[in-house]
Amino acid sequence: MQHTTKNTSLAMLTLGALGVVFGDIGTSPIYALRQSLDTSGTSVYDIYGVISLIFWSLMLVVSVKYLSFVLRADNNGEGGILSLFALLPHKMRNADKGFNYYFIIALMLGTALLVADGMLTPAISVLSATEGVEAIDNSFAHFTVPLTVAILTILFAVQFKGTNAIGKIFGPIILIWFLTIGYFGYIHLQHRPQVLKALLPTYALEYIGHHKLHTFIILSSVILAITGAEALYADLGHFGKRPIRISWFVIVAPCLVLNYFGQAVIAIDNPGTNVNLFFATAQTKGEKIYLVIIATMATIIASQALITGVASLARQAIRLGLLPRMKIVHTSSTVFGQIYVPVINLIIGLGSIFLVINFRASSALANAYSFAISTTMLMTTLAFGYVAVEKLKWDKRLLYIVIPGLLIIDLSFFLATVTKIFKGAWLPLLIGLLITYLMWAWRTGQRALEAATKEQILTWEDIERLISKKKIAIIEETGVYLSTSALKVPQALSSQINNLHSCPSQILIVTVVQGDVPYVTSEPRVKIISDKVRQLYIWGGYMQDVDVPKAITNYVMTFSEEAKCTYYLADRKIVESSAGKLRGLTEKTFAFLHRNSATASSYFGLPENRVITLGTQMDL
Repeated sequence: MQHTTKNTSLAMLTLGALGVVFGDIGTSPIYALRQSLDTSGTSVYDIYGVISLIFWSLMLVVSVKYLSFVLRADNNGEGGILSLFALLPHKMRNADKGFNYYFIIALMLGTALLVADGMLTPAISVLSATEGVEAIDNSFAHFTVPLTVAILTILFAVQFKGTNAIGKIFGPIILIWFLTIGYFGYIHLQHRPQVLKALLPTYALEYIGHHKLHTFIILSSVILAITGAEALYADLGHFGKRPIRISWFVIVAPCLVLNYFGQAVIAIDNPGTNVNLFFATAQTKGEKIYLVIIATMATIIASQALITGVASLARQAIRLGLLPRMKIVHTSSTVFGQIYVPVINLIIGLGSIFLVINFRASSALANAYSFAISTTMLMTTLAFGYVAVEKLKWDKRLLYIVIPGLLIIDLSFFLATVTKIFKGAWLPLLIGLLITYLMWAWRTGQRALEAATKEQILTWEDIERLISKKKIAIIEETGVYLSTSALKVPQALSSQINNLHSCPSQILIVTVVQGDVPYVTSEPRVKIISDKVRQLYIWGGYMQDVDVPKAITNYVMTFSEEAKCTYYLADRKIVESSAGKLRGLTEKTFAFLHRNSATASSYFGLPENRVITLGTQMDL
């Protein structure tokens, strides 16, 4: 019975991985080969060369890079570029100059481009699917943009309801999708099986040798076939290595290859014609209608998976100190990780709709899309190489062979997509640089704020002296303060003493320690500082949320006692001037982010009716 349960669990995880992990890469056949042939040419020689490049890109990037190597560099079971960031040594993550500093900036850019990818994926995926209505009837062509905008508007508007219920049907629908595209590709492949000769790497290598530098232009479109490869790593924590690998090798890869080669047959049989290769795999009108419907559903699922992934990415960035606190809403009481971040959802939703309205065709969006993908994959490889050598202590002899090989592949795609900077790739680069700057400004401002805070705080000896001289009133209550250490007086308490000339009779200092791992199982701990002061340590990983009142009632006092506590928070007002360490745009940006970040009370689940916020002006 236990063996059956284990197999059932593995089967469900594998099915779930299909919907979440492979939704993006699974919808790439809608546009990838068509776009690549538009770039390379449509001769039989070009078709064989391009289809071979697509096949070997899938094998080398997905099968070798991600499934064989990168997935092994997990942070307690979690993956993604920020998991690699968390694995870096603390000294390196906090570097402010030299190689390490610029390396961290590069990782920030890779993270920022994933957010840009969150805007681009829904736009290009849904738009490419709705373009299928042209295959049904050319007169429907002008409906594609309005239909796409309507779908995206509904998709982003319902995010606050959560994806738990609809998530249960993601896997089955995507399974049907893969079987459908694999079957349609197989039907055409039967007519011209000799196309399978392009599976030989000699076709790809000879094609590269023939085109030389022009190959970079072709690769800038070929990379569209491996969109979503980063999701293999980012969603590692949700499904685990084995279900992801089984999904890929048993279902995803065979169906993708069959469909791409089936499209290649259509391209050979229809030389010089402007035909949508993907939707041409369906032969009857009924099949075309079915394919448009299932393609639209698949692209919505692919978009949903990435929207959820960007929300999780934002939460990780907040926990790691790269972004200010934001309101995070948990949409499921039973499924961990189902979250909705209103600000992020609004930004990527408006961004996706703007992209559709501005570019109006999936082919026009392809240039922008490919650049974001290639840059993020390159940054992941760089971080993976460093972590594998320095942190995980893997065999250096193996890594000195593997890492340069992976870098050659990623650099080739990166340099290829750089050629598209003036043809649309400037947009994700601009978005990425803007988000990177915001992360840098927040990180820099937080350091300046911590330094300034240390200069303003009273000592416990100062407080005892004021109490003995009866210069401050004692309030018979327990005051709860958030602080990183009990060795220094919390800023909220300093403000209370300086401004209100009062102090609680009992003080509980709560210290929330955000770890460098996704999940922390350590229990909170209480430390007695004096007869008036206690400290509660709460540990949390960067994928976890912290409920301070719940921790207090579980480890410090009863529920009724906690209900009588008052929570005191410091509200720091940033004064913009030229006197501090921060100046100009950086100071203005940090002040804006700080002013608009979520309050500690909502972030840590504090009862709003028992929170007193004390303001302090600070010049950074």
